[in-house]
Amino acid sequence: MRYFSILFLTCVMATSLNAKPKVKENLKHYTITGDSVNALKSQMKKKGPKGFWGYTEWYVKWTGSCKVSVNVTITMPKLKESSKTPKEVRKEFDEMYAALLKHERNHGKNGIKAAQAVEKANCENTDPIFKKYNKADKSYDLKTKHGRTEGVKLP
Repeated sequence: MRYFSILFLTCVMATSLNAKPKVKENLKHYTITGDSVNALKSQMKKKGPKGFWGYTEWYVKWTGSCKVSVNVTITMPKLKESSKTPKEVRKEFDEMYAALLKHERNHGKNGIKAAQAVEKANCENTDPIFKKYNKADKSYDLKTKHGRTEGVKLP
């Protein structure tokens, strides 16, 4: 009987060590139009969330039994199909979009890391965890100039 108890305890511990927070990513878009790069920049500044071209919000939650999940919502621009948009402008936008999405997903990774840290802390004393990863998001934007050093720019 002792062997079974030790084996059972080992299995339970291994299961909890391998548990991972449930991650859900939501990709939202706002529509822009334009026939020039400057027109696109203007619309993204005006229509983008909080004045940014792209924006990521993450929200970590957990149950009383410390089942952790994180919702990552990324808001991105979507260039409406139009015969008035020159191919070269579309190409510039598409390249910027790919870089912006990569940048925003890196912000989402901070939310996932925060969820993992909450789980590792058994859902206790979470304030320092959230402060750490919110600070990481701000530092990342400062380091990359909101993604410009990663290709998030239009000429």
